[in-house]
Amino acid sequence: MYSNEKVILERLTVDNADFIYELYSRPELAEYFDESPFLQNETPTEFTARIISLCEYIFTIRPTDQPNLIIGDCALHHWNKQKKEIEIGGSLLPEYWGKGYMQSAFEILTKIATLELCAETLFGQTKTRNLNAIRLAEKMGFEKQKSNIQDSTFRKEI
Repeated sequence: MYSNEKVILERLTVDNADFIYELYSRPELAEYFDESPFLQNETPTEFTARIISLCEYIFTIRPTDQPNLIIGDCALHHWNKQKKEIEIGGSLLPEYWGKGYMQSAFEILTKIATLELCAETLFGQTKTRNLNAIRLAEKMGFEKQKSNIQDSTFRKEI
């Protein structure tokens, strides 16, 4: 478990499968996917186990004032040990957008990447139309590395 004044990050487990499946089923998030995040006939438990297996670190996001309430997830994934680069990402329930929760979660992930992995670079990818994610990346000091009509990639030296 990791925390700061705003959020608590707890390791994602298959016990959180129903929440994570529901989160990734939300239409407000699905508009930023090119395809379904779920494999055909994949159960919530199978989906959660699969995404856990793809990430070096993956957590639930919980407000510090409501530690039993899961409001999203965040992760470090696609670790390139030779280049000391790792991708950062996450999803949040729409009712918590714009309230500083993801920024607080990403601040913790940045510390984990630096202290535990000795990463030197963070990457983030989002849909070009996801203006909230782009604003967050820019606010956190990420610089646009590449962008086209579909996708934008951001980079930050840490």
